[in-house]
Amino acid sequence: MTDAPTSGGPVSSPAIRSLKVCHPAVPDAVPVLRHAAADFAAEHGADTDLCGDISLAVSEAVTNAVKHSQAHADEPVRLTASVADDWLEIRVTDRGVGFGLADSDGLGLGLPTIARLAAQLTISQEGRGSELVMRFPLPRG
Repeated sequence: MTDAPTSGGPVSSPAIRSLKVCHPAVPDAVPVLRHAAADFAAEHGADTDLCGDISLAVSEAVTNAVKHSQAHADEPVRLTASVADDWLEIRVTDRGVGFGLADSDGLGLGLPTIARLAAQLTISQEGRGSELVMRFPLPRG
């Protein structure tokens, strides 16, 4: 892909350095956001193993947002991803009731799994909703 030529030759467009995807808080959000995150990671140098870790971490985060947050289907789960300084940062945000307020029928392994896969994990709740921020190191290129 090229932009208008300058100084006699084509100029390459810079790679997209950020991504934002919104999806209704329904089970279909899990594969949509998982694939978006893995594809973005691969485009920015993540190898197969790292893409697998990112896929699993995003699946767990989005599943939590859909299943445990009690978010309404008309309120989206948001995934944003950005690359800076050899780090991929992925944020999963919902507008649900937050952690510890909804009944859980799960084993509680999602967050520990995410914490094991990501180099850094931050969980925040302010007002209504939750945000998980996961950081993964990208290979230096």
